[in-house]
Amino acid sequence: MNRESLLAIATLVVVTGAVTTLALTGAVSDPSEPETAADVEHTGHVSLAEITISADEVTGGTATLAVDTYLEHRGDPVTNVTVVHRATDTKTGLVENTTERDVETLADGSEVVVTDTVSVPRKSSYEIETFVYRNGTRTDSTSHTVDGVDALTPAYAATDVEFHRFGGDAGGSPADIPAIGYSIDSTTAKTATLEVSSYLTNTGDVAERDLELEVNARQAASNVIADSATVELSTIEPGKTASPTVALDVPEGHDYYLDAILWRDGTIVRTNRAAANLGSGSLSVNETASETGLEVSDFASSSDDYSAAADSSTETDSDAERADASAESSGDGTPGFGIAVTAVAVLATIALARRFQ
Repeated sequence: MNRESLLAIATLVVVTGAVTTLALTGAVSDPSEPETAADVEHTGHVSLAEITISADEVTGGTATLAVDTYLEHRGDPVTNVTVVHRATDTKTGLVENTTERDVETLADGSEVVVTDTVSVPRKSSYEIETFVYRNGTRTDSTSHTVDGVDALTPAYAATDVEFHRFGGDAGGSPADIPAIGYSIDSTTAKTATLEVSSYLTNTGDVAERDLELEVNARQAASNVIADSATVELSTIEPGKTASPTVALDVPEGHDYYLDAILWRDGTIVRTNRAAANLGSGSLSVNETASETGLEVSDFASSSDDYSAAADSSTETDSDAERADASAESSGDGTPGFGIAVTAVAVLATIALARRFQ
């Protein structure tokens, strides 16, 4: 056998061995089983699309925030996804709470909403950070700042009944009308009876009930409560205004704050304040003084007891000084009579002096 024949046989053996090895390892596909697009591996993907934050449950010390995380899915199904929320106090930098929520398998290339809650102290402001993890690896994140958490109203204090705000309405009522008004029902020499009315409007869409109103007359100078009264309110329909009235007996001649406190089930839900000027000064809720104050006698009904008190209370210091001066100048208390007596005495003295000259 010549050399060329031996080389051809050796080459054929090497090629045949190589093809056989590739076929055994699966590197060469069987023509009877053609490769399709479904056999090619595609990696699924998940990302943050949007975050919304709203108030959920609010108590006296804690605010629970509802956080909705919108996840966008693309590609093959994605598993082992976790959403983490972290709340950090923006003033102290301390982490107040961290929550974690596992997500079901994401598929179909759709958008999924993952709802969770984060509870924080009802104070300060917070940075809410949201992280998306896949198989323990962070893949996406975002953050939002929430301010005014302390302004959220606790559930126990939630009511649509408010002390009426005058001004700016269709009727054109003055804006300086207080929600608490009073009149003087009667007086004696030492006390005045105030009839205090409050205006409470239901600004909501449902009827409000189980409310009671407490009204205190607080003496401005001493901060002592002179009298207090409480009245239960009937049901207030939506858009309606109630005007409960109480009577308070207070010492005359002083200025008072009229403090109105609205209660529901043992909890204070609203407060308001007005001023009642019964003394010589003038008091207002913003401590702005004026030249004159309201006198009790100006509005009290007439009676024998009140007439004496009114005469006494309306007498000013200058009137008293003039009366005292007049009394001193007349021996019998008759105004102007003492001057005539003095003149006669002087003339008599002069006549006697001339007679003895």
